[in-house]
Order: sequence, then structure tokens, then C-alpha cells
Amino acid sequence: MSEDTLLVRELPWTEPAEIFARLAGAPGIAFLDSAATGDPRSTASYIAVDPAAEVRLAAGSMAEALAVLRHLHVASNAVGPLPFTGGLIGLLSYDLGPSATGVGSRHPADPELPALIVRRYDLVIGFDHEARRAWGFARPRDGMDADSRLDRLLAQSAPAPAGDAAPHWTEETSPARHEAMIEAVLGYLRAGDIYQANISTRFVAARPAGFSPAAAYLALRTRTPAPFAAYLDLGEGCALLSASPERFVRCDADGHVETRPIKGTAPRAADPQEDRRNGERLAASAKDRAENLMICDLLRNDLSQVAEEGSVTVSQVAKLERFASVWHLVSAIHARLREGQDAIDLLAATFPGGSITGAPKRRAVEIIDEIEESARGPFFGIVFALGGDGAMDSMIVIRSLAVTATRLIARAGGGIVADSDPAAEYAELRAKVDPVLGG
Repeated sequence: MSEDTLLVRELPWTEPAEIFARLAGAPGIAFLDSAATGDPRSTASYIAVDPAAEVRLAAGSMAEALAVLRHLHVASNAVGPLPFTGGLIGLLSYDLGPSATGVGSRHPADPELPALIVRRYDLVIGFDHEARRAWGFARPRDGMDADSRLDRLLAQSAPAPAGDAAPHWTEETSPARHEAMIEAVLGYLRAGDIYQANISTRFVAARPAGFSPAAAYLALRTRTPAPFAAYLDLGEGCALLSASPERFVRCDADGHVETRPIKGTAPRAADPQEDRRNGERLAASAKDRAENLMICDLLRNDLSQVAEEGSVTVSQVAKLERFASVWHLVSAIHARLREGQDAIDLLAATFPGGSITGAPKRRAVEIIDEIEESARGPFFGIVFALGGDGAMDSMIVIRSLAVTATRLIARAGGGIVADSDPAAEYAELRAKVDPVLGG
């Protein structure tokens, strides 16, 4: 088998979480986890280990991040039964984003969390949820053939992650301070500076003794299973635990693009009738629909920078979709990359995501930096997978925890428009973050 040949071996079906629990301690592990069982958006999951290459930047610009992707990406014609059989998996933090819009930040970066971490993987287990089939994908490396590398991986067994230490969370801003932040945005809206800005606040806890990030992730995916969830080892004792419901941008090997922005949120309820009414109220909300349409327009403009003329279309506008702990309004926008453009160009055109900045994007980014009280770090950035064939998928880092050697961090917010009510915005923020905090 040549070094460029991909081994594809079908494996007995095992739930992805069970494999993850066995491998969670592997350095550099990435778990792209379509955790919402039975959800049509939850199609495939991947566990990648033993990276062949890695770049970790403590700080940097979007230009530097794109250069890293160009450097690490290796084209391949190998195909398998799932879209991703190896390639790049990584995190682009939100803190790279302001540079993409020409905006500087007043906030110092978190010294424990990377601005970027990207790894190239050639040892992956993939899971097709609908068919309930699994495969191992491997290439030879370092004198070991692909079969032996896969056998060694499958033989690994470690005790299941355990950790019941409960963190004590502190909200960075009081509800009163949050209200003042919203009022400041409303002032910019009345002045005509922006049409919408996404404002967030941070929650922090000391890392409890004996805290297990892997166990915390398994608990998170149980509390709030999400179609674009992920666990990513960030290096140096850090990890990202995400129950994201939001796809950012996806493109296939032929350049067909999809993005699915979320704007509009309502809580789920245990009582079926109350739950249905919550969803119906959200679907009928003129405010939330307008908020969603603004972001649709922004993303259509972003995509037009790299898309074939006339190919940008909207197939779904502010449709009510059900998630584990909330209802959301979700739109779907499609395009086709024009000749000479690829997935990395697509990221350059669209990052940071419009649903977590606002419109117009550059001014919204300036206002976010002015009003928020700390750097966003990984939150509202993206986790992505870029295959050797050029296909890519990515998600927005929301409903997530960042774990450092000393702290746990969460962040949540919402889009503010002219008729936003501060109290309602705070209630929406809590509906998003409470399941992540363990509530």
C-alpha cells in the first residue's frame, strides 16, 4: 500500500460516544459528534486521533490562519463511504475575526486558550447514523502500515471518563449590566449605525479538582444533544466541549455551498402544549423573523464574493426547527463556488459568521468590541473539517464550554434589533446557556 493509498475498513457498529470514551485521553483527539439521535441533521460523526501535523497559535490574524490552512492542507483523490476520510480538523477562534474586517480589539487574548489550532489527521473512525455503519480510515505512517495503525487504535481501551465535580459559575455581567449593554446597542440602532448586533456575556468557574473534560462532554451531549456537537483537544491541558446546533458553511468537493444561520430562540417546555405554544409564538414573531432575514441578507452578500453569479439562493427562510432545549428559526442559503475558489476562500469570505456579529458586519464587530467586557476567545468562532478532496463542513461555536488548566468558561448572547426588549433578551440568553452550565 502506497503512502497515498487510503485504507477503508468496515467496523462493527458501536455508538460513537462509547468509542470516544475509550479514546478520550488520546493527545490531539477530535470528536465531531452528530449527537441528536434521530435528527435528520445528524448524519455522520467522526473521531480523529494521532495527528500527522499540528499548528497552534496563541494569537494571530485571519490572514495568518488562512496561510496555516493552505500550508497544512494536502489534496487527495481518495474516496470513501463518508464525506470525511481524513484531512484537517481545527478551531478558528472568534478573535481572528475582527482582523478579517479590519477592526482592532481592545481586549487582551486569553493566555490559556489558542486563537487557532489545526491538525491534519490520517487515522479516523467514521459513523453513518442512518445506516448504523462504521468504518476505519487510515494511511501508513512512520514505518507502520495502515492496517496496523488501525488495529492498534481499535485495541486501545481506557477506563470510562469519570468526574462528578460541580463547578460554581459566576456571570461576568450582572443582569443590570446586561441591560445597559443592550441599551447601548439600541442607541446605535436608533442612530442608524447598524441594523443588528449580537451581544454576549461570559460565565466563568474555577476548574474543580478531579474535573474530567471528557466526562463533562458526555454529560453535555446527554443534556442537550445537538447535530453539530464537538469535542476538541486544544492542547496544553485545554479542551472545547460544544453542543452547537448551528452549521456555519459547508461545501462539497464540487463546490456546492450551504449555510444555515440561526436567529430566533424560544425555550422548550416539558408540557407538550406549552412547548408547542412556545414554538408557535416564535414562528409568528415579526421581530425574530426580521432578525433572521437581516442575517440572511448579510450571508448572501458574503457568499457572493466567492460564488458563481446568480447561484446564491435561499431555500428556507426562518423555518421553525426543534432542538433539545430550545426552538430556533433557521434559514438555509445555497451557492456554488466559482472557478478558482475553494473552501479556504469560502472561509475567508464569510468569517466571522454574520449570525454572531450583526449587520453591517464591520460596524457590528466594532460595537461588539466596545460593549462586551472580554475577548470572545473560541466562542462564536468555528470548528471545521476540511477533507483532502476539498469538501468542508463547519459549525459555529455556541452552546459550548472551554476548559483550561484552571477555569471553565461559557458564553451566550443574542441578536439585538430595534424592538429588542432587554428583559426578553436576557431570558433568551439564559435559555441558551443554562443547559450548558448544567441547569
